[in-house]
Amino acid sequence: MKVSIKDVMNEIKDIRKRNHKLKDDSAFVFWFLLAFIVDLEELAKKALTGDTSDKNIDAIFIDDKARQVSVVQGKLRQLSDHNEKRNDVISFVDLGLLPWEDQKVLESFYSKLDPLVKQKFEELVRCVHEKYELKLFYVTTGKVSKAIINEAQARIAEAEGKASISIFDHNEIMILFKDYLLSAPAVHTLTLRIVSEGTIQHEGVIHRFDPERKTESWVFTMSGEDVGNMFAQEGVRLFARNIRGYLGDTEINESMAETIKQEPHNFWYYNNGVTMVCNDAKQVREGGEDVLIVERGQVINGQQTTRTLHNADSTNTSVLVKIVKIPRTPGDDEAYDQLVNAIVRSTNWQNYISPSDLVSNDYIQSFLEKELRKRGYQYIRKRMTKAEAKAQFGIQGYYQIDKRELAQAVGACLFDPAVVRRGKEGLFEDPYYKSVFSSHSPSFYLSKYWLMKQVQNAAWGYPERAYAKWVVLNSIWGLIGNEFDSANFEKRFRFACECKLHELSSLHNALNDIFKAALKFYRSKRGKGEKAKDVSSFFQLTQLHIQFRQFWNSKANPYRQKVETNIEKFKEQLNDLEIED
Repeated sequence: MKVSIKDVMNEIKDIRKRNHKLKDDSAFVFWFLLAFIVDLEELAKKALTGDTSDKNIDAIFIDDKARQVSVVQGKLRQLSDHNEKRNDVISFVDLGLLPWEDQKVLESFYSKLDPLVKQKFEELVRCVHEKYELKLFYVTTGKVSKAIINEAQARIAEAEGKASISIFDHNEIMILFKDYLLSAPAVHTLTLRIVSEGTIQHEGVIHRFDPERKTESWVFTMSGEDVGNMFAQEGVRLFARNIRGYLGDTEINESMAETIKQEPHNFWYYNNGVTMVCNDAKQVREGGEDVLIVERGQVINGQQTTRTLHNADSTNTSVLVKIVKIPRTPGDDEAYDQLVNAIVRSTNWQNYISPSDLVSNDYIQSFLEKELRKRGYQYIRKRMTKAEAKAQFGIQGYYQIDKRELAQAVGACLFDPAVVRRGKEGLFEDPYYKSVFSSHSPSFYLSKYWLMKQVQNAAWGYPERAYAKWVVLNSIWGLIGNEFDSANFEKRFRFACECKLHELSSLHNALNDIFKAALKFYRSKRGKGEKAKDVSSFFQLTQLHIQFRQFWNSKANPYRQKVETNIEKFKEQLNDLEIED
């Protein structure tokens, strides 16, 4: 997937549709906050300083959990070859020196600020004096020369406390934007301590460089407590490129927890370790310790280990860690994606990997997660516990849709229902996966999902209907599927389903009769005596939907006229339904 400045501008337009008061520049900063600093839109909005443009402070976000303060200045340039001026960048960097100035200098600075910005900056100063790290972000879709970047970094090094400047120009924005589309929010800089365990002998860090691929790797031991603290600092964004979510109290996770409790010193021997990929890393000596500074790290194998270490007292444990730095090409990093995906698939075998796990980070899955969220749905594209899913989403009142359930709905409408009866996972393999997830229209999926829900409701309490439901779903889609080509019809249907309105009553009547017809069809075709097929086996037969269609149009079907009448009533009721745009 290639991205361009046009894609960024389209995202800005989309943000402004949802937040009418934001201008383009503010919407750009809002997007950067979501892509790199915060997890929720509510937090991003609170961080913005509005359109005051005071001292070029566009956003201030205070993260008490990570003890960090972020200040953002954004420049949305229409032309990617626009060169940022030195004075604009350096004047922004000078803000990072202010918190340690005397009160007289600060008062002079405050006197020129908008009240909202003044309040936010005063809070910033208070946090910095309480040893919070100050992080400045100069973000532009233009270009910043290497000389200006070097000068900015040298300038911020003069700060009396812990402060840094990160400059995102066009190339960095393209990489960040692609990660954003793939729901892989950036992880902040990680400082990983390389453990030296007293009497235990270490050969130090194993360092490997591949000149052909330009990849660089480090293998070393970390304390289990430090590994768990990575999750404490970054949360679930640390695992965005992992193919699964947290699996909870599985047998393997419980076994790990027991080892931590009973045999902490043996954890290093029993555990497979943690594998991370990153954009950049360097080994340095800091505070008398050897550390690895990792930029944009992602745990692609070892999420269960990391989460278990975080949840337990892992003081006396240690873990083997492998860091892989992979180069990226802005706008087109196909080689990066292929290598990361290959590492993910090759290292995640401690827990069973299903076909649906392997596609959880596909672009279409990430796209659906974002688009369905805008419509009030939580699309669960990774296997995880329900509690984990709710904790990640952070907002109550949303409908949850599991990707396997969605695949069933689409598959039953488009394919032979026997394919769905054979199991959910088959829909995530060739030749079905690309057909199931072939559309970029949320309506394509939601129409089939809600129609499946209505069929399931009609089958509830009738054991035999449970086996016939996929044939019935295929049949009702054949009868009314064309209606969903109208966006208004789909919106009204979705609204009626979400609110459980009486306008669905005629559809329910039609479904009841289709079920009756399906079971009459079964009894006429099941055979007799010892060779008679039970209802479960019968509805596993292939091409059954074609045979049922023939039965449906025959004189042997007494329900056709009633169903057609109820469908017409349903369409009339739905067309009369008034909903807000």
